[in-house]
Amino acid sequence: MQRSRISVIFLAVWLVLGMVCLAQAEPGKINEVVYITRSKACGCSAKSVKAADAAVAQVFAGPRQGLLKRIDYDTDRQAAVPYIGEFHLIQLPALLVLDSQNHLLWSAIGNVDLNKLEEKMKGFGG
Repeated sequence: MQRSRISVIFLAVWLVLGMVCLAQAEPGKINEVVYITRSKACGCSAKSVKAADAAVAQVFAGPRQGLLKRIDYDTDRQAAVPYIGEFHLIQLPALLVLDSQNHLLWSAIGNVDLNKLEEKMKGFGG
């Protein structure tokens, strides 16, 4: 009887804590946007980097500016490497839209299209 009560209490506490954690996570809500680019891009990648830089600058101006974390791979590899490893990035530029749990909500790798980026940001409410 005593074990049964303890099990029920434990289960109730576990369920309440689980519900609190789920409520705080707010899935689908943008916490941060990480943009990894290259300032010294050359050859065929220079064109896509320039286009992506322009799209990111336009979309993340004004109120969205606080969401953006811009990392230049050529000048700050230490900051870029954890994202490259975690999200298995094989091409730059890369734009990663992350939630509060650092889960990937959406990404654009190699090519950041202005219209697609605007559409996605509006879809996330950002």
